[in-house]
Amino acid sequence: MQAVYRAPFIEGLTANVNLGYDLARADRTTFYPNNLAAQVRQGQGLLFLANNSQTNEVLESYLGYSPSRSYGPGRLDVVGGYSYAQSHAEYPSLRETNLTTNVLGDNGIPVAGNVQNRRDIVDYKLISFFGRMNYNINDRYLAAFSVRRDGSSRFGPGNQWGTFPSVALAWRISQESFLQGVGGLSDLKLRASWAKTGNQAFQDYLQYPTYTFSDGQTQVQFGNVYTTTIRPSAVDPNIHWEKTTAYNVGADFGFSNQRISGTIDWYTKNTSDLIFYVPIPAGTNLGNYVTTNIGSMRNRGLELSVNAEILRPSATGLRWTASVTAAHNRNELLTINPSRSVSKILTGGISGGVGNNIEVLEPGVPINSFFVYQQRYDASGKPIYDTGTPTNMYVDQNGDGIINDSDRRPFHDPTPKWILGHSSYFNYKRFDVSLTLRAYLGNWVYNNVASTLGAYQNLTGSSMPANLHTSVLTTGFVVPQYYSDYFVEDASFLRMDNITVGYAATYRGQQFRLFGTIQNAFTITGYSGVDPTSGLNGIDNNIYPRARTISTGLDIRF
Repeated sequence: MQAVYRAPFIEGLTANVNLGYDLARADRTTFYPNNLAAQVRQGQGLLFLANNSQTNEVLESYLGYSPSRSYGPGRLDVVGGYSYAQSHAEYPSLRETNLTTNVLGDNGIPVAGNVQNRRDIVDYKLISFFGRMNYNINDRYLAAFSVRRDGSSRFGPGNQWGTFPSVALAWRISQESFLQGVGGLSDLKLRASWAKTGNQAFQDYLQYPTYTFSDGQTQVQFGNVYTTTIRPSAVDPNIHWEKTTAYNVGADFGFSNQRISGTIDWYTKNTSDLIFYVPIPAGTNLGNYVTTNIGSMRNRGLELSVNAEILRPSATGLRWTASVTAAHNRNELLTINPSRSVSKILTGGISGGVGNNIEVLEPGVPINSFFVYQQRYDASGKPIYDTGTPTNMYVDQNGDGIINDSDRRPFHDPTPKWILGHSSYFNYKRFDVSLTLRAYLGNWVYNNVASTLGAYQNLTGSSMPANLHTSVLTTGFVVPQYYSDYFVEDASFLRMDNITVGYAATYRGQQFRLFGTIQNAFTITGYSGVDPTSGLNGIDNNIYPRARTISTGLDIRF
């Protein structure tokens, strides 16, 4: 709901109020009677009830001042206001096992030997005060200033508030006399900006300690007595805003009366108090991860976008418009919080046991770089495997004659060096074709499927042989070699995400369009896994190929 009041006593002054409210609810019921053979073996019946609900409330109120009169040589508009957002979610549930009867009792709940009630409540609030001022001189010289003061309930007392200013300047240099009529130039605007932003995108209540009670399946046995355990969460009560300072210079350009247009930007983003999920050492009676501020990082990059009307409608009736995008980014972790007595933090859990991590946070290299041994190869290019000692298998990085964790080193990272995109639209008389292509270059993936299943032990090490990965035919590994860089693969790819062909016509005055679409039409890659994008977080555990969807449809206009 929106309300706007235009003040009659001050020209250009408006008061605005926006209200939003939504409610989502999901009910779930699962019932397995106790007379099923499968349930007799697993708890003699099951009843599970859940009634989840979530409400979101938003209030935004602000004053705007945009007069028609000029202030000096230009126009001024100012906005200042307040916003409030709240989310409230409740997750009540009831779980019963060992049902003594299948007859529903009070409230539709049967009598059971094991009853577990749970009710999780999550509240989140974000309060903001904001202001913005724009100054425009003949659409040639432009300036914008803004500031926000945000308070989030996701931080503890003393850390809830952050201030985030920004400034942006632009010069439409194409309007200057010395560029009039130069080389078909129709538009050129130079831009520069500086901004400070905050991040609080993580779960609620992580600044407070919580406790988890074990259930009947995870109790500890002392003799004939089973004891319920209480596990505290790992928590950092001083977690605070992650802050990013961004510098950007760029240009908007156009040629031939905007037949060709685009933008180019160069940026540097310095992030301090980086929020990250840090693994907890195995063996502690805590949760698996703690969310905390770990240090600082830097991103530098270039972004380019070009749009072109390559073929305009002519006597042939053919039209072709296209766009191309390119983005390059370099990431580097600069520091780890000096108050912590560590030089690196292991991340990226993989299969194969508790505490197995394949990625690392280490200053001087990209975030989540793979942390592996350097595999040695024989004269034929085949990985060396030695069941007696890993000394012959891996390179001894520090030369101490022993292969251990000190010989693991950062090796590539999951982030693409280049992200490229292309879309085209063709129209010829009644026919139209549109397509979208996407390419990632320089992204690496750890193939956890190959490292887990690529060992002959899967055939001989258990009473139930597992499938083997074809990599074992090359490596000859008998036991899994989780930390070999052999399993870190270049996952660069080119994919046609979408192609649509349509035909439009008119029948008895009625317009219609028949079309067919293929999503995920094809992928070109050298990656050995089933999908190079399944490991965009760096670790591929996927054994199912991405679906290809073929659909047809008919649009009718009335």
